[in-house]
Parts: sequence; C-alpha cells; structure tokens
Amino acid sequence: MLEQSSCLQENIPCIRTDGVPIKLTLPDSSTANALVLQDVNKVTTRDGADALRQLQTLVIPQQTASKSGVALNDTQNQTVDGALVHLVPADPQTNRFTNNAYGLLFPVLTLLVVLAWLVRLAYSSKSCKQFMSVLMKPFVREQKSIDLRGKSEGTSKRRKTRKKDGRANSTEIGSASDKESSGTGGSNEMLYALPDGLDGCQIGKLRVHKKEIGKGSNGTVVFEGSYDGREVAVKRLLRSHTDIAQKEIQNLIASDRDPNIVRLYGCDQDDNFVYISLERCRCSLADLIQQHTDPSFSDVEKIDVELWTQDGLPSPQLLKLMRDVVAGIVHLHSLGIIHRDLKPQNVLISKEGSLSAKLSDMGISKRLQEDMSSLSHHGTGYGSSGWQAPEQLRRASQTRAMDLFSLGCLIFYCITKGKHPFGEYYERDINIINGHFDLFVVDHIPEAVHLISLLLQPKPDERPTAMYAINHPLFWSPELRLLFLRDTSDRIEKTTETDLLNALESIGLQAFGGKWREKLDDGLVADVGRYRKYNFESTRDLLRLIRNKSGHYRELPADLKELLGSLPEGFDRYFSSRFPKLLIEVYKVMSVYCKDEEDFRKYFIGMST
Repeated sequence: MLEQSSCLQENIPCIRTDGVPIKLTLPDSSTANALVLQDVNKVTTRDGADALRQLQTLVIPQQTASKSGVALNDTQNQTVDGALVHLVPADPQTNRFTNNAYGLLFPVLTLLVVLAWLVRLAYSSKSCKQFMSVLMKPFVREQKSIDLRGKSEGTSKRRKTRKKDGRANSTEIGSASDKESSGTGGSNEMLYALPDGLDGCQIGKLRVHKKEIGKGSNGTVVFEGSYDGREVAVKRLLRSHTDIAQKEIQNLIASDRDPNIVRLYGCDQDDNFVYISLERCRCSLADLIQQHTDPSFSDVEKIDVELWTQDGLPSPQLLKLMRDVVAGIVHLHSLGIIHRDLKPQNVLISKEGSLSAKLSDMGISKRLQEDMSSLSHHGTGYGSSGWQAPEQLRRASQTRAMDLFSLGCLIFYCITKGKHPFGEYYERDINIINGHFDLFVVDHIPEAVHLISLLLQPKPDERPTAMYAINHPLFWSPELRLLFLRDTSDRIEKTTETDLLNALESIGLQAFGGKWREKLDDGLVADVGRYRKYNFESTRDLLRLIRNKSGHYRELPADLKELLGSLPEGFDRYFSSRFPKLLIEVYKVMSVYCKDEEDFRKYFIGMST
C-alpha cells in the first residue's frame, strides 16, 4: 500500500522476497532500512540490474522505529540494514487497488445507509419485517438442521432435492397425510436470527417468536410461532433431550389426524435446541378449570363457557371435553401407544370451532411392540407426581392400564373443580401406593363414582379399557340414557327369568330408597293411576312408568309436559334428579345378565367378557 513516490524519493525501499532472506549490494555512501515483504509486488532496480543475492544469515531487528520512521514487529516483515536505495515496483499498475478501494467506498456506504433505514422502518411495519427477513437471509450466520427421526434417510446419499413451486423441498418429518395436504415436515434449511427489531428467529418455514406461552421440565419452553403462515406453538427442547423429541415426533406422526391428538406440523434443530411445531391451542385443561374457579387467575384469555350447572353437575360441554380425552386415549391405545403422563396440564383446549380437548406432551409416551401388552420395568419415563399409577411409582411393568388410572384422577379433577381423589399434592403419591382415595365429593353423581372407582383400582388388570370408559353411562346423552331404561323395561316386561328379576328388585333401596311414589309429583301419580296399578316398591314398575310416559309423551296433558320437561333432555332430568342412582344400578345388573345380548351389546362396548 506504499505509494511509488516514497520509493522514488528513496524514503522506503520495497524489496521482494519469496521467504528466503536476501542481501543487497549497497553503495558505500548509502545506509538505509528496507521493508522485506512476502511475495506481493515484484520489484527491480531502476536501471534493470539484478542486485539481489541470497543472504546466509538473517538479521532480526528490535521493535524500534526504523530510519524511515516505521516500526516493524511482525516476523514475516523484517528489516535488513543496508538496503539498496534505487528500487521501484516493476508493475506500474499495482497501485490501482488503492484507487479501486476508494472508488468502491461510496456505493458501500450508500448500501449501508439504505439497510439501516430499512431496519428502522421494520419496527413499525409487519410487511417490512417479512421483507427484511428475506433480504438479510444471505448475510446471517447459518446453522444446519439435523434429522430427528434417527433414520438413515436423513443423511442418505440417495436423498434428492426436489423442486416444487420454484423452491427446494425440505426433508419431511411429518406424516404422509401432512405431506399430501400441507407439506408438513422438518426443515433442512438454515436457522438464522432476524435483524434487530424483528421478532424471534427463522428456520425454513418456521418462525419462532419471543413470547413464551408455557414451560416444562428439563429446560423445555413453549413459544408462540408460525409455520408456513399457520399459527403454531413451538416447543423448544435442549439438544441433550433429542431422544424425548424423537419419541414425541414418532408418536405424533403415528397418531396423526385424530381430532383428539394435538397435530404436528414440523420439526427443526439448530446447534442448541430442537423445535417442534405443534397445533396452537387456547389453553390447557388445567388453565380452563382454574380460570372458572379462581377470579384472580388471568394467565390466559378467558373462555366464556359453562362447565358446571347450578346444581353442581358437569355441564354437557365439560362432559364433552372429558369424553374427548377418553377418545384420545382410545386412539393411542389402538396404536399400541401408552401416553404415561396424562394430567390436566397435558390436555389442551382447541381454539378452532367448538371447544375440544386434545392430548399433548407425548415426550415420554411409549409404543408397545407387536404382540406385547406391557413394557418392562426398565422403561424410562415415569410421568408426573400425583398422576402416576401405583405400578409407575413402584417402577413395575407398565401397561395401557396406567393411562386409565390417570384418567380416573383427571375425571375427578374436572367434576370437582380442581380437586384430587388422593388428597393434597404432598400426600398424593403415598396415598396412591396405599390405595387411599375419597370420592365423597362426587357422590351426587353415581355414574362418576362407578367409573372413577373402576379406573382407580390398585391392580392394573382390574381396571377397564379405554373403550369401556368412553361407552360408560357417565358420557351417555339424555336420549341414550332414556333409551337404555326403556329397552330394559321391554326386556323384563314378560320375562320369567328369576335371577334377573330378583337382581333388579334387589336394587330398590339404593335406586329409589324403597318407595318411589314419594319422590314423584301428585299430578303425575294421579295420571298414571288412571290406566293401571303400579307397585311403588318395584323397580320393574318404575321402569314401566318411565317407558310408558316417554312413549306416549305427545298424548300427555300440557301441564304434565311442562312438569316433565322436553323430551328427552327435560324428561331425563326430571327422573334422574329424583332417582340419581337408578340408571347406574340398573346398568350394573344388566351388565351381568344381558351384556352379550344383541339388543344390549351396544351399551357395554369394551367390557371384558
């Protein structure tokens, strides 16, 4: 970078060397310092003479200013005393680099000013944020994304880049259905941080926003984000927990498209984290229950929905959400997948259309091998304290039944506005081990008591299946409840089966307190007495009354219709409020004697034979 004039004026001679020390022939009257440079510019003497020859010894100067006022301390640029004073560059075009550098300075500065202005503008414009993310992508540090599936296809030489819509498709991690419908998958594109003023970071189709919407164990954080323009929840896990991410991804892919399982849209990695793009829901079931029981709770947006009726019963909407949970378990178990961490925090409430519940957080879920009904006690991942089955706490063999135990706790939690059947947090695990639970607070809902009692059985093989649970009377509609009582009445109307009749009559004390006449309105009793006599202590006669009045509802006087309510909702509510245990007591008798009959098989789906 020295100007030629310096050399011509004999101020600083420039001498070329290829790394071999040289010695110069000097005039007796001249002493000067020279810069010994690496092979950059060829030099020669002004008169063309070759004045260079090899030097046997190397002279290394002190780090002091030379005669020309230049201090050198780099071992690659050394001074040799006694330099020739008549040296100039051999190529007169060499210094064009300097001139060109100055010529490029103005356009570079102009570009930087424009970029700074665009970044400033991006603070107030969403469209500019998107433009800047595209503009800055080639200039930011890039990191490779790694395939999480653990399959050779992620790094196979046979993997090809296909073009679609002018873009290279990334390696797909989503299910086949996702590939066909929306291109869901994991990106092999690069992750880069967006410029200052833009929200979060981007990797392929995924943008991770800075807003946290949840936290989990082992450093897991959930952020708001978007995947290919769709709102998603981005679950960020540490790379050290890639095995958990792999399990969750594989099980989500296997259970894809079920309406009660949270959907997977894609998965990506950078050097530090794994990012799982999931369907974004409104809140968890735990949040929903808390916001309707604690007026001070404001962590999530309020959802205006009735969860309990005025008399403390679960509303149709809450029953629907609980049934959604059971449906999700039915689907997982049909695929051989055990969730192993079922709790209110892992049930999400969907924000699309009517409210629905979806199972999530399947990081420790496990898929059974074919022809296997359980996992060994060596299996990793043991769920959350207070929601584990006894066999999980004992690290025993793990089966689908452990999910049913957790389901029993969850149903109790929903009905009781957040309580737990095994007590307070600190005592739950020991009570689970010892089998101490209390269902007193749900005693007014006999169907719930019956189902929860079965689900919380200490021995796994005594718990019902998920298919049985979803078909339990707790989840029956008013129409189905009424239909079951009518079918039962038809079945026993003319039977001579002593065992069946005796079993039904034996439930009178539990079902209606011995005499059911006392619980009915006088107007209804007077009306039924006009057509036939009824034995007010007989279960069969009470079922006959329900069958006859529902079958001839249109013929009833207007005042009786108003008393009984609409059919079937009001009619069912009238009799269930007066005889709350009638349905479940009849159900238990018929499950013993008639469950395999064609007309009754539909009421006992999933019940073991």
